[in-house]
Amino acid sequence: MPHITIDYTANLTDDLQPLDLPRKLHEAAQALAVFPINGLRTFARAIEDYQVGANQKNEAFINIQIRIAPGRPEELRQRIVDTLFATAEQTLATLMEKRPVGLQLEITEFDRSLTRMAGSLPTT
Repeated sequence: MPHITIDYTANLTDDLQPLDLPRKLHEAAQALAVFPINGLRTFARAIEDYQVGANQKNEAFINIQIRIAPGRPEELRQRIVDTLFATAEQTLATLMEKRPVGLQLEITEFDRSLTRMAGSLPTT
């Protein structure tokens, strides 16, 4: 783990692609050196059906969900959140100056008793 999911309003697609936010978050998570490299997955998807604020055409939103295995200490979870949020803010700073964009990042833990995994990806 972690799984990093970036959901964004589709009106940001042209602006976000050149910024390469998924790669930058993925690399920042790798640089923390606290996750197994082959457990790291980063996804981004445009949300076509959305409402933001006063529904002005230019308003947009980016929601970043980070899901990790349970058991990490609070200070480590805080470091993960702070590092990845700073990466997102830095990556998006120019875009957020140009137009109204909301940004949210949240970390949650998988529930081991309710999570199943399978596959043939390498584990190391």
